[in-house]
Amino acid sequence: MNERRIFERVIDLCQVQSSSNALNNSLVCLAGAAGFDHYAYFRAHPNDNFVATDYPIEWQRRYFARSYMTLDPVVTTAKRGTQVFYWSVDDVRPRACRDQRRFYTEAAEFGLKSGLSVSVSAGFGRFAILTFTSSSHGRRRGSLAGETSGLGITAAAFLHSRMRHMEDLECNGTASLSATELACLKWSSEGKTMVEIAAILDITYTCVRRNLRRAMDKLGVCKLSQATAAATRRLLI
Repeated sequence: MNERRIFERVIDLCQVQSSSNALNNSLVCLAGAAGFDHYAYFRAHPNDNFVATDYPIEWQRRYFARSYMTLDPVVTTAKRGTQVFYWSVDDVRPRACRDQRRFYTEAAEFGLKSGLSVSVSAGFGRFAILTFTSSSHGRRRGSLAGETSGLGITAAAFLHSRMRHMEDLECNGTASLSATELACLKWSSEGKTMVEIAAILDITYTCVRRNLRRAMDKLGVCKLSQATAAATRRLLI
């Protein structure tokens, strides 16, 4: 899967998942399908760090307990501004100080040796990073440019916005819709019939009707038009 397709899939997933856990799980699956081993979304700020990832739990604990974000080359590169770039611990380890070499060695031991990252501004001094990592040594180097870079930045911005919105919804107890329910609602809002939605999603007409009915019940409405309007208004689709 090339970079363009990866970023397109991130944008698609952001529009059809209704909870941060579901979106996180879908991005983990995307990482595997794209040839990577892990995925991470990291929002960085001295007073507001947030991470969604499938990195090993022990590594996550160690990373924050030892303030490794001050040594992480992905984070330090992201601080320089919005960009899309490949990285590898092998590129920076030879010229690193002792503390940095320890960080790189430990990261490699946990299977985090190379990857593809996108950094975007998150406002008020914050920035967000979308990363796909591999346990193998990276063969690609440097920044991406042109249309693919622009798409990557759009994907990371979509993900950041979606994650923040989901946090607000989950804190406020908003009903959670499944990915299929959201997909059916999204296509319905685009003017597709239930028959057409069934063909697009490769499911049965009955399944489409059932998912739309469940979505209406969760949104507390009686008509499909009301459901798509409510979902749109709440930024669910």
